[in-house]
Amino acid sequence: MMMKKLLLGVVLLLCFGMAQAEEKKIEIPIGDSPTFGPEDAPVTIIEFIDFQ
Repeated sequence: MMMKKLLLGVVLLLCFGMAQAEEKKIEIPIGDSPTFGPEDAPVTIIEFIDFQ
């Protein structure tokens, strides 16, 4: 019985999270930074590294 309640709670949290999620798109100018992959890729991953 406890597992059913826990599972139900997890499912409700996931459903609530998906209902609250909104699509966010942020344009970040890449300029002449080095890139890898197609220019029209649906996702761009930018890594910030500090070499100190």
